[in-house]
This record gives sequence, C-alpha cells and structure tokens, in this order.
Amino acid sequence: MSISKRDFYSKTGISRGTLESKTGITEDTLAKFIATYPEISLDWLILGRGEITRTPNTASGISEHSRTTDLLLEAKETIIRLQQDQIELLKEKIEQLSNEK
Repeated sequence: MSISKRDFYSKTGISRGTLESKTGITEDTLAKFIATYPEISLDWLILGRGEITRTPNTASGISEHSRTTDLLLEAKETIIRLQQDQIELLKEKIEQLSNEK
C-alpha cells in the first residue's frame, strides 16, 4: 500500500499539524484512520506487531458500519490497556522518587 501524505491527509481529514504534535494520536485521530483504512491491522498500527493488513472476513456478512464499530471498540480497548500499563509505570516511578526523599 502506497499513499502520498497529501492523499492521506485528504482522505482521513487528519491535519499534518495533528500528527506532528506530541498529542496527535488521539481517539478521534485513530477513529478517522480506522474509518478510512479498515483493512489495516490494529495490532500493527498501535503495537507494531503482526502483519500490516487484516485478514478479510468476507464470509461473515458483517456490515461496513458494524465492522467499523468493532474496529473502533478494539482500538479503544487497546489504548486503554496501554494507558493502564503507563499509569502503573508512573505509579512505580512516583513511589521510587518518594522513597528517595
């Protein structure tokens, strides 16, 4: 899959400035990406694991809307897990710093 930056910004509605900022990857940004490119694997996109594209499930008869909703829920759950891990690391760091005082 090859796409220019200009086409990417145009198709997704995501601005260049959004992706270049430190807070660019928000739930809204991810939702726009997934809605535009539902064939992209969320494991690859968020965690950098596995294949770049998902295996299409053509026999299931799932509607496009339902599939997009499922992808968004999966992405949200992944983001929550990552944030929980980060919170635990920060708690450990705070405790460590408090003990050093």
